[in-house]
Amino acid sequence: MVQARRTVRLPRLHEVTLTSFSLYRVKPTVTVPIDKDVFCLAGANGLGKSTFIAALNYGLTGGVAPPGVRVEQLPKYQRDAAAYGTRYFTGRISELDRESSSVELKFTIGTSQYRIRRRFFSPHELEHLSVTDNDGNALLPHDATLDAEQRNILFQEQLLEDSGLQTFAQFVFMQHFVLSFDEHRHLLFWDTRATELVLYLALGLDPSLAKQVDELRKAAAAAGSQARNAQYQATLARNEVNQVLGQLNKHGGVDSAVVDEYRSLQANKERITAERDALRTQLVDAQLEFAESSASLMRTRQEYDRAFMRRIGQASPTSGSTLHPAIDHILRDHACRICGTQHAQVPARIEAELRDGNCPLCAAKLPDAQASPSDSQSALVRLDAEMASFTEKTGSLSRTIERLDQETRSKQRELAAAITASSGLQERYQLPSAVNEIDAPDIAMMRERARQLEGSVDVLLGRKEEHLQRRAEAIAAYEPIQAALKSAWNAAEAEFVPRFRRLAEEFIGLPLQVTLDAGSGVNGMAHLALSVNSTHRRRAEQLSESQRFFLDIALRMSLAQHMTIGEGPACLLVDTPEGALDIAYEAKAGEMFASFTADGDQLVMTANVNTSQLLRRMAERCGRERMEFVRMTEWTTLTDVQTEEEGLFNDAFSAIESALDQGPKTAGVQ
Repeated sequence: MVQARRTVRLPRLHEVTLTSFSLYRVKPTVTVPIDKDVFCLAGANGLGKSTFIAALNYGLTGGVAPPGVRVEQLPKYQRDAAAYGTRYFTGRISELDRESSSVELKFTIGTSQYRIRRRFFSPHELEHLSVTDNDGNALLPHDATLDAEQRNILFQEQLLEDSGLQTFAQFVFMQHFVLSFDEHRHLLFWDTRATELVLYLALGLDPSLAKQVDELRKAAAAAGSQARNAQYQATLARNEVNQVLGQLNKHGGVDSAVVDEYRSLQANKERITAERDALRTQLVDAQLEFAESSASLMRTRQEYDRAFMRRIGQASPTSGSTLHPAIDHILRDHACRICGTQHAQVPARIEAELRDGNCPLCAAKLPDAQASPSDSQSALVRLDAEMASFTEKTGSLSRTIERLDQETRSKQRELAAAITASSGLQERYQLPSAVNEIDAPDIAMMRERARQLEGSVDVLLGRKEEHLQRRAEAIAAYEPIQAALKSAWNAAEAEFVPRFRRLAEEFIGLPLQVTLDAGSGVNGMAHLALSVNSTHRRRAEQLSESQRFFLDIALRMSLAQHMTIGEGPACLLVDTPEGALDIAYEAKAGEMFASFTADGDQLVMTANVNTSQLLRRMAERCGRERMEFVRMTEWTTLTDVQTEEEGLFNDAFSAIESALDQGPKTAGVQ
């Protein structure tokens, strides 16, 4: 009898609130309901669609998936994601909003209703946490007296209890790598390390097996490394035996722990140097931008002063009261103040120059005549607004410069400490051995030294065998887990593979097959092998970009549905790949997305309106009852190019809204 497989429960979103989110200039504080099966945030290039997906993941996990990341250990990945999240939102959120910006989420896991609020630059804290059951009974009421970090720990513990996962690092990994397809386009099919971790968590195995695999692989790798270090040290000791007997003194072997510590210190120094250099670059950029903003503010203030003087009638070249007294005198009395000549009338040349708007003495162009009062007032209002904008920007940049300067100085001190630690360790273990301190050859002492070294060789070789034995034990412990994975896959094939094929073939229109490659030995990682039209596609470049993207999305959908079967809906976050599809495949992708949500699973997606066939097909399949459609163009300002063609956006929006109104009745037969 096959043992019932484990399933997990995952978050289903209901509402998101972004507060002081500077990137969205029109609506920096916005609340949107996400109660329907499909939530689509539609917009245009550069408006912040990808950032919306990142904000949701940050709220749930306290981190953002770093680009190009390679997952080695889940706790380390969780730390890296938290650190990257802080860097990710720097620049997207104004310095002035840094302390107040936050994301608040309402979501369900199983029968537990969550409400959490997390500040964008405090990944390990929660400002608010409350959990109730479906009847509104408090499971975890908000406690304002709790420390924000302790509140975050309580949230993680409650989430693990409700989800069935073993560690919060597992949840972070699942949310970033399975339940999200973000702007980095990380592909599971061709990342064996990530796929293996997903398989242990998704195929109904005990979640602790994924952690055990990590520990066993780490133990095997460490034992292998220690065995190699022991062999290396034995070789050094054996070489020193020969050197002692030949009266050539060299330094002996170095303990593996010291070698590892030195490598760690060197790596830490390089990391801190890179972070220090990055901060310096940011500081220089901020200083340049501050100088430019200050100059713009000065120019605008000068222009404002000139406009103000014209407004009160002090700068008009056509007003007699503002002309030079010499010119004013000859216009009134026909007498030249320069040479004293009395003319019968104003000299014709002077009249002509003034009529043409030129200076009578040097022929230079005089300033334009005073504008009308309404024009002057408009100019003053415009310039006043520009000065306010430049003043705010300059103040924000000043605070950024101050913060970056402090962070750079702190990082420089940290680097100095790292250099001191690394250099000290290097010098400490490069001291000459006792043999080098012998003043004159002493055969007896040299023979004793050789005997000691030979004994060390025996000890080191014994340690090597111990390490190899531990490595063999780790491999032996891994083999039944590998067998369990194969067994779980065999049991899952009847459900998971057809589910994946149904979604993926709906998009690609070709027969597909996916199989498990369990790898070879403890270092061989289990992964999925994909075949399209009976041809293996083991390398990403063997498929087109659109095929890679949407087949990987189909894989995520299938995994999410499989791991939650019978335990409630799955929720997928998708930043729709832009520009990868023609209109036929856009429609097919829309069909695939709609099929995923047909049984109550949830899709939160962003898309450009140039993928209108995808959105229209989804709108036709879902209708307003199942699909929420939000125009992101109402959240922030468009570029000049986008503003000029705003009518095109409105036409595309209208077509999608019309399809939503008509609903499933218009969905044609393929």
